[in-house]
Amino acid sequence: MRIGPFALLGLVLSCGSSPREAPRAAPAPPPSAEAAASAESAAPCPHACGPLAVPLERPASLPAPDAPFDPPRVRIDRPETLDGFYARLATLARGRASDHVRIAVFGDSNLTMDLTSGRLRRALQLRFGDGGHGFVALAKPWSHYRHMDVRHDVLEGWRAYAITTSPTGDGLYGIGGIAVENQWQGARTYVETAEAGAPVGTSAERFFVYSLGRPRGGLFDVRVDGTVAARVDTRAAKPGLLETEVESAPGAHRLEIVSASPHVVRVFGAALETRAAGIVVDSFGVGALNTKTMAKPNPELYRAMLQARRYDLLVHMTGANDVFTMDAVPEALAKIVTTQREALPEASILLVTPADRGLRESFRPTLRVVEQRRALAAEAGLALWDQFEAMGGEGSMARFVAEGMAFGDAVHFNERGGTFVGDRLADALLAGFADYLAAHPDAGCCSTDPSAAP
Repeated sequence: MRIGPFALLGLVLSCGSSPREAPRAAPAPPPSAEAAASAESAAPCPHACGPLAVPLERPASLPAPDAPFDPPRVRIDRPETLDGFYARLATLARGRASDHVRIAVFGDSNLTMDLTSGRLRRALQLRFGDGGHGFVALAKPWSHYRHMDVRHDVLEGWRAYAITTSPTGDGLYGIGGIAVENQWQGARTYVETAEAGAPVGTSAERFFVYSLGRPRGGLFDVRVDGTVAARVDTRAAKPGLLETEVESAPGAHRLEIVSASPHVVRVFGAALETRAAGIVVDSFGVGALNTKTMAKPNPELYRAMLQARRYDLLVHMTGANDVFTMDAVPEALAKIVTTQREALPEASILLVTPADRGLRESFRPTLRVVEQRRALAAEAGLALWDQFEAMGGEGSMARFVAEGMAFGDAVHFNERGGTFVGDRLADALLAGFADYLAAHPDAGCCSTDPSAAP
C-alpha cells in the first residue's frame, strides 16, 4: 500500500467483507533522481526494444475543440526537466508499468469545473489507458464545483470548507484546499463513476478515501453500492492523514461516505482508480486561489498526501489571482516547490502562465504576472508552458468572449474554452514526449522505476 510517513491508519477491505482495521506501514522513501541515474548507469539495459511511437493522432472519441481560430502551438520551455515524467510515461506506453502514471493539476476558479484538466485527462487516458477518474473533493464549496466524467454531490449534512472562501482556521486541508465536515450523524456525500457512454471514467475497482485523524475524531462508513465496505475511526493522538482503501469488481460503482457517530469527522476527498495501469489526473481547483494562499496549508499533512497520491507530474495552473499579491509570489512559490520536491524527489514540475484577462484589452497587471511567472520558472529551472501565448497572446481573452469560448467576465472559460486550453496543454506534453523519445529511443525498455514490470 502506498502512503506517506505521516499517515496514521489505513483500511484495506474488499467490498462486501466485514469491516476491520489494518494499520498501514510507511514505504521506504523513494530514491533521489541522482541515485536512480547512478543505478541506471551502473546496470545498463541488457536489451533494446526499439523506437516507441507517440500517439499524436487524435483518437476518434476525442473530437477536435470547437474553435474558429488556431493560434500557433506553444511548446514547453525546459522540457528536459520533465524527463522523469516522460520516462514513466514510456514505461506505461510499452505496457511495462505496474502502477498508474499520476498527474496533479492545481488551479484557481478556472479549474473548479475541471474543464481544462478534464480535457487533459481525456486526451491522455484515451491514448495511454484509463486509470480511473482520480481525486474528487467530497464537498461543494461553490455550486459550480464539479468534475467531468464522474458524478458527485453532497446529499445532506456536510459543511464545506475552502482555504480561500471559507477557511477552517487550522490549515488542515491536505493538498486540495477543500474539506468537508459532518453536521450530524448520518450525513451523506457520494461520488460515482461516469454514466455509460462517457469517453472515460465509466469503471473503477479501487477507491481511496482521504480524511483527517485527530483527537476526538468521529466515525464514518465507506459504502460501495450501498454496502458498508469499511468503518473508519478518525480518533488519533495528533492530526495526520488517514487513507482508506476499499476494492470491488471492475465496473460502474457508487462510493458513499456516511458519518457514523455524533463526533465530527473531516474528509478531504476520494480517488477512483482501476487496477490496470493507466493515466490518472487529479484536479485541484479552488476558487480565488493565489500562490500566497496555496503555500499556507499544514506542510506535514501536505507532504503526507503528496506521498500517498505519488504523483509523477505536478502542474501549476495558478497565477490569475496573483495580480493582488505579486510581492509574495516568489517566496510562496519557492516554499510550495520545496515541499513538493521533498515529498516527491522524482516528480516533474510544470509551471503554467495565467490565462489572458480583459474584455477589450489585456488587463495590465495580468501581463506583469505572466512575465513574473516566466522569470520564476527560469530562475528555478522549472518547465514552463505559456498558456497566455497558447491562447493567442495579448487581447486573446476578448476574442474568446466574442467567439463564445469564455464568460462575459473575461476571466473564466466556458466548456469550449476550457476544452481548447486543455487540448493545447495535452499537445504540448505529447510534443515534449516525442522529443524525449527521439533522444531516448529505448526509453521504457529497462528502467529503475519500481513500478516497471520485469
